Amino acid sequence: MKIITSEDFKLLVDNVLVVQFSADWCGPCKTLTRTIELNEDKFTNPIYKMDIDTNRELSTVLGIKSVPTLIRFENKKEVKRLIGNQTFEQLLELTV
Repeated sequence: MKIITSEDFKLLVDNVLVVQFSADWCGPCKTLTRTIELNEDKFTNPIYKMDIDTNRELSTVLGIKSVPTLIRFENKKEVKRLIGNQTFEQLLELTV
């Protein structure tokens, strides 16, 4: 799973982009990251990871209030948001 910054986000958001907003201190984030990493080869689009503590401005602009939060973007617009730990099936649906 590739970790991205706010600058990377700006370059990638023109395409289909799925981002896990996360924090190092978050237990459910670690669980979700493990699920994603174990299944990366099964997703149509990759899931990127962004730390909310080192990318506070973007996290605030996007209204990230709890972690983990997964957001799918298409053509610079948010099209789906999932909050909390997710199953493999939910992640698969998010990346199609």
